[in-house]
Amino acid sequence: DSYRGAALAEVHMARLVLLLGFLAAASALVAPLPAPAMQSRLAVSRVAPAPMMAEPEGKSIVIGAAAAGGIIGVYLFHELSTGVLLAVALAYGATLSNKFGEISKSTGTVAAKAYSKTLELNEQYDLVPKAKTALDTASTAAANLDKNYGITAKIDDQLKISQAIDKATAKVDEVKSSVSDKLTDLKAKSETA
Repeated sequence: DSYRGAALAEVHMARLVLLLGFLAAASALVAPLPAPAMQSRLAVSRVAPAPMMAEPEGKSIVIGAAAAGGIIGVYLFHELSTGVLLAVALAYGATLSNKFGEISKSTGTVAAKAYSKTLELNEQYDLVPKAKTALDTASTAAANLDKNYGITAKIDDQLKISQAIDKATAKVDEVKSSVSDKLTDLKAKSETA
């Protein structure tokens, strides 16, 4: 039951990090609102001007397109090679001036803005150290639960994973020695011939 609690905490933490990433991406697309008209000099002096997010250009758009292509490829196809292929395609596309180039550039712009906003949020709220602390705490709690209740040992007993690994290792060693013996025999025959 406490193992489920730790697993549930990890799921909630992963969802929180994903939600924060989506919020950062969404906030990168929103233009800042202009400051309201002020009535007095005192009111004007208390309002800090909203910084305008600079439009990414050139290299950052290409890098953003590549990052977006890689993430999309891995997410949709669950293969790293497809992610690399899409990353290269979108990065190249961001250098073109046709319709595909426009789509690639807009994708790269969104990704670069999301990255900038993520860095800004991390700088403002120290999200990475907080997330690391939370993940360290969750993994320590899970390790303590496993140590106290032997959860992985019970799973291993039920599924017989260790025995299967030992059997597979023995089979690999047997094949390796067989191939080695055959190579030695072939080498000896070639030397005598």
